[in-house]
Amino acid sequence: MVLNNSFLIAQNTTTTKARTLLENASLVKIAKDWNTTAFLLSGNGETVSFIPIEITDLKTNEVVQALQVEMTTNCRGYKYFEISYIDVDEIEGIVKYLETYVEPKMSKRTDLKKSNSYVYKTKEIKISFTIGYSTNKLEVYCKNKEDYNEQCFFWTESLSSKAQELLTVLKSFNY
Repeated sequence: MVLNNSFLIAQNTTTTKARTLLENASLVKIAKDWNTTAFLLSGNGETVSFIPIEITDLKTNEVVQALQVEMTTNCRGYKYFEISYIDVDEIEGIVKYLETYVEPKMSKRTDLKKSNSYVYKTKEIKISFTIGYSTNKLEVYCKNKEDYNEQCFFWTESLSSKAQELLTVLKSFNY
């Protein structure tokens, strides 16, 4: 009996509350706050948006707040669109990651033929920031069922003010 309970707990922690509500409710309302959105655009037209949402189960009135991550990439000759979610309780960790490892290191470079990567994972997305000798790169991966999609992901080398824009969106949540 204990093993079953442990398995169920582990299984529930791999999916966000937002996705669980969306998959289990038969009638939902999704309210998006377009006033506070972070939008990242790569040099080859790929995009990733971070949009605050509130999902309401219209039958039970259960409400979940989350951050919806919408990503469009060019993958294997096709446009690829994916939606993932970040629960409110995961946001503080992303804020600390961006403030500690990304923002202060955006203008830094490494020695020739060296690089440093800083990776942060939530239940449904993975963010990787790589500092290199000649360039820095930000990558965002969405999860496909069990694993992060390592083939079709967003990346950009033009970070400028985008980390601050994303921080503003994340800090708009009361976590």
